[in-house]
Amino acid sequence: MKKRRKTLLITSVLMMAVLWAFIVLEKGTTLFKGLDLVIFVLIIIGGSIAFISALKRDKEEKEGQPAEDELSSKIKYKAGYYAYMASMYMWLFIFLMKDKFPDSETMLGGGILLSALISYIAKYIVKKNFDE
Repeated sequence: MKKRRKTLLITSVLMMAVLWAFIVLEKGTTLFKGLDLVIFVLIIIGGSIAFISALKRDKEEKEGQPAEDELSSKIKYKAGYYAYMASMYMWLFIFLMKDKFPDSETMLGGGILLSALISYIAKYIVKKNFDE
């Protein structure tokens, strides 16, 4: 199963690289301007965080730590609550500022990426401050 996860990780990274190369070849360098640049950076940050957390999870499994216990599930639920609440306010702000977006696809894509980033940030904060 561990080998299967690594194969899946490598395959997904290669697929993202091919997709990125296709988009760059299709649209040229005009892709890296304005809001598209912000969305591209958010995609890179989200992918990097997911890749690092998967590597960390594999390392912990190799050390013999359980994949899921009561504390980690409690942290996950608490972080999910905070991420949900922050995402609701983020979506409210996006819909109030909808005139600033060039089209609805950009607004939706940016909102989804920001929701994912908020969930990673909430999980990090809850893990860091869980004992308080």
